[in-house]
Amino acid sequence: MWRIKQFMPKEKSGLEGRMIDIGNLKIQVRNVIAEGGFSCVYLAQDALNGSKQYALKHMICNDEESLDLVKKEISVMKSLQGHPNIVMLCAHTFLDTGRTKEALLVMEFCDKSLVNVLESRGAGFFEEKQVLQIFRDVCNAVFAMHCQSPPIAHRDLKAENILLGSDGLWKLCDFGSTSTNHKRFERPEEMGIEEDNIRKHTTPAYRSPEMWDLLLREVISEKVDIWALGCLLFRICYFKSAFDGESKLQVLNGNYRIPELPKYSSSITDLIKDMLQSSPASRPDITQARALLDWTFISMNLGVVSS
Repeated sequence: MWRIKQFMPKEKSGLEGRMIDIGNLKIQVRNVIAEGGFSCVYLAQDALNGSKQYALKHMICNDEESLDLVKKEISVMKSLQGHPNIVMLCAHTFLDTGRTKEALLVMEFCDKSLVNVLESRGAGFFEEKQVLQIFRDVCNAVFAMHCQSPPIAHRDLKAENILLGSDGLWKLCDFGSTSTNHKRFERPEEMGIEEDNIRKHTTPAYRSPEMWDLLLREVISEKVDIWALGCLLFRICYFKSAFDGESKLQVLNGNYRIPELPKYSSSITDLIKDMLQSSPASRPDITQARALLDWTFISMNLGVVSS
């Protein structure tokens, strides 16, 4: 789990203060803004244009598995390059220090995550139009991923991975958990490997029923993202998780409740319910979800959204 450190003073460590050439960029590394287990994100400044800022992601690759994850993240970002709702990869490089490899990814800088915004609003819930604007940006990013061939599942959609760009658009980040390996797991050894991947690379509060229990024999596909989008939409609307306590049984039993307040139209609440269908086949795909969102947006502007 990432810990955002935007407003926390920190003693100098790691790459702070260094001048580094990465691709065609020369950057001055500033302070740490987020950190995880084997990676750290720094604020960096363009050495030639002081007003240009970047996010520098520094990852330690101790083995082939972690190196492959980084390479996958870079490959996915390249395949989605230029999409307005995907964090832009500006440059990258690998450093070989002997025993380990290090990866440096220079990305566009976004100074807020959706979780920062949600946690700083207190009880100030979003109006429906604001909910739709945020969620539509996220769905546009997921649409771009699911339209690849084969479809790319993000598998770790959550408020922490949605960032607000300087252009005012919400952008999806962190593509190390992505997968195009959509399958039903039958053999015990395969299940064990997949359960380990799910435990390491997904977040319990957004994890779909078929990920919680592989014995359901459902195909693990891009539909896991639709479930996560339902959890995300619930969080944006009500500032809490749909499944309190992140309980496996709660998820498998579909045990959640739409709060009475704040009051949103049935278009929003029905979309949450559709996305949180236990069976992947019963969930809309991202094309259907986007169509519902667009219809709701148009209807709202015309003043005909049902309550």
